[in-house]
Amino acid sequence: MEPARNEFQVLMDQVLAGSEDAARQLVRTYGPAVLRAVRRKLNGRLRSKFDSDDFVQDVWASFFASPPRNHVFTSPHDLAAFLIRVARNKVIDVVRQRLHRQRYDVTREQSLNSCDGALEHRLVSPHASPSTVAMTAEEWEVLLRKVPLVYRAVLLRYREGQTPTQIAAAQGISERTVRRVLSRFVPGYAS
Repeated sequence: MEPARNEFQVLMDQVLAGSEDAARQLVRTYGPAVLRAVRRKLNGRLRSKFDSDDFVQDVWASFFASPPRNHVFTSPHDLAAFLIRVARNKVIDVVRQRLHRQRYDVTREQSLNSCDGALEHRLVSPHASPSTVAMTAEEWEVLLRKVPLVYRAVLLRYREGQTPTQIAAAQGISERTVRRVLSRFVPGYAS
């Protein structure tokens, strides 16, 4: 058992001295234990939001950014326990933030694919979007430039809300002509 401890102490000394090879070996050796700790602690609701490997990387980033120089690891078990505690604490912080604080609470989220049509109804505005209004106005202007003056007057009066009877009386044309013009140029108009 003594040679294993000596190997561990040599490895830790090399890591603390800044050896990249020793750091890689440390990550290869203890990475799976850290990953298991993260996966055990990560709440099921958060698994679709967070990748376990991101937590593992965060643990190693914390460890290598400020190695615990005042904490002496006398055995591989001590180091593994320390890394597992760090991993659990990182996951717990995220769980607290995402499940217990209202601002980020994932339990308030609702799937867009839910069978309930109420959410879909709230997402669709009863009003046309500004871009739709602008495009419709442009199409209207193009249409008015292309039609004869008599048709233009009929279409403008219809857009103002006049009935075919009122338009015919104002223009001095037959109501049948007004309806024919409207059915030709107004989508969805049925006489």
